[in-house]
Amino acid sequence: MKKFVVPEILKIGEHYNNDQIKYALEVSNLGGIRPKLKNKELDFIVLITSAEENKNTTRNPYADKIEGDILTYTGAGLKGDQEISGVNKRIVEQMETPIPILGFIKEGISQYKFIGFLFLLRHYQDYQIDNQSNLRKVWIFEFQIYSDIPILKIGDFAKPFLPLYSQFKKDILPEDTLIDSVILEKPEKEKILPKLTEETLKSIEALKKNLLTINPYEFEGLMAKLIEHTGFIDVKVTKKSGDDGIDISAFLRHRFSLDLNYQFQVKRWKHSVGRKEIANLRGSLGFNSFGVIISTSHFTSSAISEAKGIGKTPINLIGIKGVYQIIKETNFVI
Repeated sequence: MKKFVVPEILKIGEHYNNDQIKYALEVSNLGGIRPKLKNKELDFIVLITSAEENKNTTRNPYADKIEGDILTYTGAGLKGDQEISGVNKRIVEQMETPIPILGFIKEGISQYKFIGFLFLLRHYQDYQIDNQSNLRKVWIFEFQIYSDIPILKIGDFAKPFLPLYSQFKKDILPEDTLIDSVILEKPEKEKILPKLTEETLKSIEALKKNLLTINPYEFEGLMAKLIEHTGFIDVKVTKKSGDDGIDISAFLRHRFSLDLNYQFQVKRWKHSVGRKEIANLRGSLGFNSFGVIISTSHFTSSAISEAKGIGKTPINLIGIKGVYQIIKETNFVI
């Protein structure tokens, strides 16, 4: 029988089993969000997600996903509307207090790879359709993954974490923490979702589900067809040249105007599009070209401000609700 060893360190890329995490870090052996208390105060959090390839995205397009250095994570609670309470509330504490969050990816039976510290970028309510076809509200957490860290001695996470947390808080703007679908209610500043009919919300979620289950190249082709369907001409999917490049080019013709050149970037993303992506697209635009970003997700408030920046070439932003409206108004068939 293989001897059970309680680790004394955590190393990026190393695998640990469930018992090792439980006994070394003194957290629960169940659940994706596992808080560790010390003297009745939150000491740190272990957050476990699953590798995307281990999930059937056709059945569950809402599965957690890592895109670049961003983890999009759905809060705890499998049935009914989720709330910011219990372990979900523990995550939000990092917004105000330097609470280390340790990220692990489950890659096999009781095999968890340590990926680094997680920094909460934003959290917001969204809608999902559960396996009973019922619409429910969930909480989405978007984390920045920071893996450029030394070997961590278990029980001494604060020392390496605090300077990284301080720099993170300096770099992030308030506008980076909000998204396009959030409305701030005054005076309490409560974040609420816009009011749409349940039928419309279900239709938007069904569209998102379909788009998230096709591969990125098929998504580009589908968006090219939609662009052509709405009246653009000479629509072309460009060669793959990196995420900051142009995915689709097209012209818009009008009798009273010269042909207008449009360049599109399409993002089959789960995490929100930020100001960096807007600036990158603007820098990639050709001479006398207009830019558009189409996304299956949301846009941060800072992205919206950057897109409309005074003295800058405007960038049009089309999120999942906008895609749905265009498809509905033009009778486009997917």
